[in-house]
This record gives sequence, structure tokens and C-alpha cells, in this order.
Amino acid sequence: MRSEKEGQIVRTADASQLPFTLGEEFKNDDQEMILKLTNFEQSTIKAKISTKEKYFNIRFNQIKLPNGNYDGPFGRELTYEIPEKGEVWLIIGKSNMASGNTKGHFTVSIE
Repeated sequence: MRSEKEGQIVRTADASQLPFTLGEEFKNDDQEMILKLTNFEQSTIKAKISTKEKYFNIRFNQIKLPNGNYDGPFGRELTYEIPEKGEVWLIIGKSNMASGNTKGHFTVSIE
């Protein structure tokens, strides 16, 4: 499932379908994507952002755990222990501490 509102892209996927790779594109500055993984039952999540864009400023900004806690920021690769089952969010966007292009195509691979 995919929706977009005010520059925020929200994708929802069932974690029982892992592993998978999603393609996406940021068309505007300051866009972010929230990938909501429902029914997450594994003890660890591994995710990676890939792009062919040169100097693309993109990273995992935060992870939201099933208990509602947030952690981050991270880089383009993420390995994180998930303490309980439920819905996990991966929030992807630009780093305010870095420069570079904030528009372009990318993929997110999750296992």
C-alpha cells in the first residue's frame, strides 16, 4: 500500500512477506518516506538503502519500535534488534548534517 501527503510517502507492507525490495523516488526537497512493517515477528531487522544517484543525501533517520519508542539516526544500512512483536516503522529522509542531492530514485531492501 502507498499513499502520499504533503511530501511524506507512506508505504505499508506485511512483514510476513520479507525479504523484499521496494523502489521509490523523492521528487521534492525535504521529502521523507515512512515504511510501516506490520506483523513484524523477527528478533532482528536488517535494511539497506541503495541508489545510483551520485551524492544522494539519504539515510534511515529513525526506527519506531512496536512499543512506540524511537531510535536513530542511522546511515544507509541498519541492523537492529526488535525486542517485541508488532509494527515497526523505518523513517527515511535526508540528513540535515550532510549536503548532497535530495531528489532521485532509491531502493530499500529489508530482511
